[in-house]
Amino acid sequence: MARLFISLLTVVLAALASGCALAQAPGPIEDVEPEVTRQVAAAVAAMAADPAAEEAPLLRACPAKAAPPLELLQRTVDGEERSYLYRVRCGKALLVSATIGKNRAIKHLRLETE
Repeated sequence: MARLFISLLTVVLAALASGCALAQAPGPIEDVEPEVTRQVAAAVAAMAADPAAEEAPLLRACPAKAAPPLELLQRTVDGEERSYLYRVRCGKALLVSATIGKNRAIKHLRLETE
């Protein structure tokens, strides 16, 4: 019985260490607001073009002067604010979270590795 438990534990730990599906971001969903996606992509492109931007090192592999293609992973609504989670592939996969306020402007934009 102890061998079975140890074998099962080894498999579970190996799966977690390899980044199995439990640790990955969700897959893309339908983008019903492409204008928001274009706005966020333009903001990400501006970050990539600004060498002083904190996120610039993460975006070095993005095409210069072009808005990177974004995959919408999640959309949530909280009152008049909408939050979006996108995946962008610039060399490696990155996650972009954006919050749009009631005036349809970006209130918050954050970038991190997936």
